[in-house]
Amino acid sequence: MRPSRHGEKRKAGRANLLRRIEELEMRWTDGSGLVPDTPEWLAFWQEQVRLYETGQPHVQLTLEGVRAVMQATPDEPEDGDAERDAA
Repeated sequence: MRPSRHGEKRKAGRANLLRRIEELEMRWTDGSGLVPDTPEWLAFWQEQVRLYETGQPHVQLTLEGVRAVMQATPDEPEDGDAERDAA
């Protein structure tokens, strides 16, 4: 049984679309040169925030980078929360 030409065109079209998406993702970077919302990107911005907090040279922080670091950092319990949780 021969595969239909329609199926072959669909596979070629999908491969072309996936290739184009990958190319766009590679171009979609911020000042870090990394693709946003990846583990490498988050690690880069965590390090830059640490450098900023310790007064060391760092790249200019971006809103997206700092927001991601804040969202990835667990909240510290307040003094009242720690006492209440221990009871």
